[in-house]
Amino acid sequence: MNFKLWIQRRFGDDAFDWIDRSYATDWLFVTLIWLLSFVVSSTPVFERDFSPHDPLISHPHKPNQIGSLLNNTIALYVPILLILIWGTIRRSLREIHHGAIAVFASRGLARLITEFVKHRVGRLRPDFLARCKWSKALGECTGKIDKILDGRKSFPSGHSSTAFSGMVVLSLWLAGQTAAWCFHAPKSAASWRSSRMGAFALTLLPLFWATYVALTRVEDYRHHKEDVIVGSLIGILTASICYLIFWPNPFSVENHAQQASGRPRSLYSSTNNGRPNNTEFELTRLEDEIDNV
Repeated sequence: MNFKLWIQRRFGDDAFDWIDRSYATDWLFVTLIWLLSFVVSSTPVFERDFSPHDPLISHPHKPNQIGSLLNNTIALYVPILLILIWGTIRRSLREIHHGAIAVFASRGLARLITEFVKHRVGRLRPDFLARCKWSKALGECTGKIDKILDGRKSFPSGHSSTAFSGMVVLSLWLAGQTAAWCFHAPKSAASWRSSRMGAFALTLLPLFWATYVALTRVEDYRHHKEDVIVGSLIGILTASICYLIFWPNPFSVENHAQQASGRPRSLYSSTNNGRPNNTEFELTRLEDEIDNV
């Protein structure tokens, strides 16, 4: 069976009506951001001078409570999986697409910024001396090269930016679907699904996870508190920007009051959420009205 016909049978005859070639350009830029982040991560790290008697970098080297693989997997695939399931239930390819590109863009941008700053700053981790294994006789580190190199990448926290860049997108998406953060939006009565506190608590779950990940980085002596704060802010910022490019503001009453509540933006169609995209025509009409006054 033709793939397009197979999709239309499951998502409706209008499943592809929203598609525009501009989305291909969007994905191209997202891909370039990811590729650039890998290029940046392979550049040399600034080798900052240190004192073998500095107490800030004299903490023990402990195992990670949350590994990089687990953190990356949850931050990237959990939001996409939930949006995929919900978009399938609502029979909307546009929701699945917009959710996926928002998550990939947020994660890629956060990674690029984090890797760039890490390599330029070269701040030493709290457990750097344990990695270094300083030899007083030789006057140099005698530890494993890869651990020493990683010990120079403390600022900002990559775990924190990763967790928040994925979980904030998920939290914003949940808020957009439930109106949890728009307290003036109307809610239907006599329905357990309309519970405002229930919806609010649901949107907080991803944020609790991201916060837990960030806190473990301090507990494990992998980062200073400033590293975690800045890494978290990077993730929050990139997630907010990338989400709002493709989805309406979850704080907006208009977003939740209309029939298309919780739906993503139609960015490149002839109408954008019910309004014409031809802003030049609108401005010309406004000028004519002013002249006739």
